[in-house]
Amino acid sequence: MQLWSAAGLAQLVKWITPFGWVFDPIIPDLINIVSKITTRSINEVSYYKTTTRFVNDVMNGYGEDSGKDFSDMHITGASLGGGLAIITAGQTNAYAVAISGLGATLSRLSYDPPIKKDKLDAQTFNFIPERDYIARIGGRAQQFQNGNCIAPVNDLFGCHSMWRSVCEINYRCGSGNRPVACRCVQQFGYPEPLQNGTRTFAEACQEANQTWYELFPPTL
Repeated sequence: MQLWSAAGLAQLVKWITPFGWVFDPIIPDLINIVSKITTRSINEVSYYKTTTRFVNDVMNGYGEDSGKDFSDMHITGASLGGGLAIITAGQTNAYAVAISGLGATLSRLSYDPPIKKDKLDAQTFNFIPERDYIARIGGRAQQFQNGNCIAPVNDLFGCHSMWRSVCEINYRCGSGNRPVACRCVQQFGYPEPLQNGTRTFAEACQEANQTWYELFPPTL
């Protein structure tokens, strides 16, 4: 969160200040100045440098004898991981798809190397549920999707959940041929999917759980 502390503070000040929107054009520059003051501590948590270096290595060909390179690469993550994916996409030629990812628009000038806003607008996508306050830190690029959230209103961080967001997408858009998302019903309160075959929802869940058990057997 140190990477986004300056952006979050700037947003908070803007929200509580009358006519705070007039500071929008200079907020990235102010955040850049604050970040330079705390350069040492910020560098210690700049994990995006590792992910950016990794993506560049993969896209430019990994291994001297592999002969493999990639012209199209997508990276993803949720929450903090989504924020790192967004930063990395802005610094490389990859594309990012994030769920509740922290934004990089306001802090784009403070990263090493700095990020151009048009790259964030063109190469990043973020799914942002309603009442997910963490995902609004850092500012949004142009491509995002607001989503519903059925978590209780008194659950402050209930909407900041990757699995809840996946359930919301499946519920609104359909699951197609993907496995039955049993946890959406059992843990998050979504209605059971409509039966279109001979299996009941309970039977489908039992089969899905067995598949997961076989893929990831418990270790002693």
